[in-house]
Order: sequence, then C-alpha cells, then structure tokens
Amino acid sequence: MMPMRRRALLLSKPLRVNDLLFLNEYLRNGRNATQAYRTVHPKASYACAEVQASRCLSKPKVQAELALRVQHEGGVTREFVQSHLLSALTLADESKNPLAITTVCRELAELAGLKVQKVEDVSDRPAHREQVLDALRTRGLLPTN
Repeated sequence: MMPMRRRALLLSKPLRVNDLLFLNEYLRNGRNATQAYRTVHPKASYACAEVQASRCLSKPKVQAELALRVQHEGGVTREFVQSHLLSALTLADESKNPLAITTVCRELAELAGLKVQKVEDVSDRPAHREQVLDALRTRGLLPTN
C-alpha cells in the first residue's frame, strides 16, 4: 500500500496518451480489455495484448479514471442495458405481448449494432437536382440563366 500523499500526487497527474486511448476503447467496446488493447495497438499479439491490458488496468491512475467515469455515468453499461432488455423480452414473451416483444427486439438490435438507418441519396437524380436548382433560382440564391 502506498502512502496517501504519494498516491494523491500520482493520481493528480494526467493519464498517458496510450492509457487514455486504451481506457476510451475499453469503455466503448463493452469492457473487453484484450480487444481494447489490440485496437489501440493493432500489431500486438493476442497473448501480449492480454498481459498488457491487465497491466494497464492495474495502474492506479487508470483505476481511478475508470472509477470516476463509471461513477459519472451512473454505472450504466452496455451489459447492464442488455441484461435488462433481455429480462424485459422474457417478461413480454411470457405475457404474450407482441408489441412489447417487437419493441424490445428493436432495442436489442440497435444495441448490438444490427439496426441500420436507411438514408437515400437523391442528389444524383436529374429531376430532383433541377427542382432544387429552380427553387434556389426563384429565391435569388442562384443567378437565372
């Protein structure tokens, strides 16, 4: 155990860039330390990433920052939301509520990254392009031909 004064000085210094990148990725990917390390250091082998991720997570500064972030976000993590959505799905299924089942399934798909928002690119359509240009000309935003 290190003395409180030394620990306070140690924690007051900012995180190293590599530790910060690792921590951000660790929180972003659902707290998979090995995968976070390999994302930040793509040339690292799996075995090396396991060891280095563990070392990084054991650093007092990283632990303090992680605790601060978890406290700030209220402890709500991807796993927390996912487990509660799965519980809601079970309850909806038992009560034979199709609307609730569909809603929970959509939320789970979005959480898993399976839900894709469709956006149609209409800028290449000649008719649409001319309509836009005509509207801009009538408003005086483009010169008339």
